[in-house]
Amino acid sequence: MLNWVASLPLWLATTFLFVVVFFRAQCTFWLGKLSYHGILKTKWGKKLEKNSETSAGILAIQKMGWPIIPLSFLTVGFQTAVQFGAGLTNWSWYKYTLAAIPGYLAWGFIYASGGLSLFRSLVQGSIDLLILFIIIILAVVIAANLVLRYIRKNGIKTDD
Repeated sequence: MLNWVASLPLWLATTFLFVVVFFRAQCTFWLGKLSYHGILKTKWGKKLEKNSETSAGILAIQKMGWPIIPLSFLTVGFQTAVQFGAGLTNWSWYKYTLAAIPGYLAWGFIYASGGLSLFRSLVQGSIDLLILFIIIILAVVIAANLVLRYIRKNGIKTDD
């Protein structure tokens, strides 16, 4: 893959990967936005609208609001559906980008700090890394749950 990125200092690798995911996610968002503004009226658009991954992204955005956007960057595959869904539901570029910035940072840091190496080690059967992975996942789930509870408790609107 990009072995030269691993040789960079952590802050520089994170910055580089932040820029990479920024452009990737923005392109996905804008493809969704273009779909909203015209492609959905075609036969191809009707098929796209019925796609289960696209529907899952749209449903997640409608159910959870803006917090799902940065949280989606902690997943593999689902993030694309959410980014596309944000465009497809006609989010404003400004609100989408503000919601996505924490996700860009998290994604860049995870990849720069060896997140993929951890995953590969898990697949190869390292029990110590499996325990660490489970602890990290639990911490992220607990943190996300606390943030969502705080938002709901304080009446902060989570819809676009």
